[in-house]
Amino acid sequence: MSVGGSEKEFIVSLFLLRNPGVMEEVTGLKLGNIAAEEPFGRRKIDLLSVDVNRRIPVFIETQINPSDVRHLNTVLGIVESASEGVIIWLARCFQKEHLDQVVSHLKRNKQKYIAFHAIKIHDDTIAQVELLNQMYKLDIWHNLDRITQIKHAIKKVFTYDQIPPTHTGRTVDVLQYDLTRIEDVNRYLLECLRSEVPCCLNVWKSKKFNSSDSQLSLGGGKSGITFKLSVKNQQGFAAIFLHFDANQIGFYQMMKRDIQQFRENIHTDISASNRKIGVTFEPDVDLDVTISKLASIFKRMLKNFGTYLYGDSKNSGAVEIAECDLLDEIDKMRKWVGAGLPGVRLMLENLLLEEVDNEQAFQANRERLSECLMRI
Repeated sequence: MSVGGSEKEFIVSLFLLRNPGVMEEVTGLKLGNIAAEEPFGRRKIDLLSVDVNRRIPVFIETQINPSDVRHLNTVLGIVESASEGVIIWLARCFQKEHLDQVVSHLKRNKQKYIAFHAIKIHDDTIAQVELLNQMYKLDIWHNLDRITQIKHAIKKVFTYDQIPPTHTGRTVDVLQYDLTRIEDVNRYLLECLRSEVPCCLNVWKSKKFNSSDSQLSLGGGKSGITFKLSVKNQQGFAAIFLHFDANQIGFYQMMKRDIQQFRENIHTDISASNRKIGVTFEPDVDLDVTISKLASIFKRMLKNFGTYLYGDSKNSGAVEIAECDLLDEIDKMRKWVGAGLPGVRLMLENLLLEEVDNEQAFQANRERLSECLMRI
């Protein structure tokens, strides 16, 4: 979860996604098909992969601080939901009682073929992550190799394994696309953007796809601002637009004033209307050509919209202070709810952690949170 603009935990995940060999060396696994923030039931897994040799899923939970109850509950929740797999928990350090609880929970579920690894993140790694987090957001991806220069960036400190040595699962690491299906076209578009525009960190976060939505949505760096891309929308056009919710109308008006500059630097046909700034064009018969055009426009949008959406690192100190204050308040709320209102804890936690990427979802989340608080 990112708080107050911080991406520290996600930066660790991105580093491992880009450098799977680091985790493979520490755990002895052979990782394939690694995805970040992958939906798994009602939660998201920081990194979801597959052990190619044993064909079982690999769940990786990442935190930048010492082990805490929230991440412990996430790990225990994975144990409850999964029938087999490897669970890896990364943290700055671990409390023995947290590791003991994981082992006890696994022993109570002996029928589950699950292995658990606790991985310590080296202090030098955390220091580099702190520096990366202060960078201009679009520069982070290209500077991840700073962490690879650290010897023993991560280190395994504990293992508990209850998977029979001869067990083989059925999870495969090969992605196949049926490009006659809208959802698979959007999956393929996202995969191509990861190659073409890797600096946009949101392309590395897994998305939910459905057969009725021709648009791929990517967070635009600020709440209520979203990039929406389509290789062929309902009107038959390829399109890429930056959408602004009603609560960001002032931001939209500010960017709209620079539309002539955007026409010079991004695309001659870029337009601004109805809280949207973007381009439509005739799709090519070759899907890859259309995606290439979308990616090219997206790159230019990021270059020209970047300072509006992501700012720069000049105010990073204020961000860090705000993040710490907010984390303290959230921790206080969780402790209060957990101590006095155990029946409401899970509902509140899910609402606080739920991601929203549009105005309608934000309003629905706020209404559910209000209803939950009224029960207290």
